[in-house]
Amino acid sequence: MSRNVIWSCVLLLMLGVGALLSKQQTGSPDEVVARVGDRKITLGEIEQVWRETDAGSFMQVSQSRYDALVLYLDRVVGNQILEIEAANRGVTVEALLRQELPGRVKPVTNTDVEQFYSSLGSQQAQGRTLEQLRTPIQNFLQQQRPGLARIALISELSSSLDVPIERLLEPPRQEIAIAPTDPIKGPASATVEIVEFSDFQ
Repeated sequence: MSRNVIWSCVLLLMLGVGALLSKQQTGSPDEVVARVGDRKITLGEIEQVWRETDAGSFMQVSQSRYDALVLYLDRVVGNQILEIEAANRGVTVEALLRQELPGRVKPVTNTDVEQFYSSLGSQQAQGRTLEQLRTPIQNFLQQQRPGLARIALISELSSSLDVPIERLLEPPRQEIAIAPTDPIKGPASATVEIVEFSDFQ
């Protein structure tokens, strides 16, 4: 697993995806969420109105929910991989982690701290210098080390174990209506369509 993917997982946790999840219902589109007399209003109907009224916010929340689901799907898949490896060795998952993690948890170096500080935007740094943030950054990175070591172990085991892993979670998609008068380039049978939105004022 690349460092970029690992840091993406960490940053998602930092952003508090749980708060974003609370903004969107997770039930079936057929779920009845309100009644007006004999008229039933379903979750799918509300989502359709939301999508048509404010497609941008709908997709933002949908994408945030999907990103969080991917994150926790990977966690559940990882737990299964650890259980399989532990069973193969005849030990518990806890014993497996005690054997494998200590040697994988690397100390935080000055270079690690400096690179993390460089990745911070001005809003996150809030005008504070590297020296002012060195200790908090070092503590934060050190706290992340066991989790990153666990992710690296799972990645290695995924490659070595002869176990098929299939992820079937579909990303959110937004249907785009294309009018007959819209300018189009390329054949109608193209495998991929790219829709460009422009605002001319």
